[in-house]
Amino acid sequence: MALAAVAGRRALRRRGDDQARRRRLSRMLGSADLVVVPTSDVDLPESTVLAVATEAGMRFLGYERTDSPLRRRVGVFVRVGGEVDAVIRGDATPR
Repeated sequence: MALAAVAGRRALRRRGDDQARRRRLSRMLGSADLVVVPTSDVDLPESTVLAVATEAGMRFLGYERTDSPLRRRVGVFVRVGGEVDAVIRGDATPR
């Protein structure tokens, strides 16, 4: 059962060419201040992911492992200049 799930995920993430995957990642980043993107859903080289994130106004914080054995790590991104970024950098201003 687990092998079938892994094989199915692999087939789904390989949809489209690099441009289509870049657009999908850009939509995932959206307009939120904090975004968690599963690396298994992106299937792009890390340099490309960082370039797309920079274009979308996001800063890469790092990778986090999920608790589930069927999921790989996730990338954590924060909007540059957003509220979450200010708190992380220690620049929180009173509301």
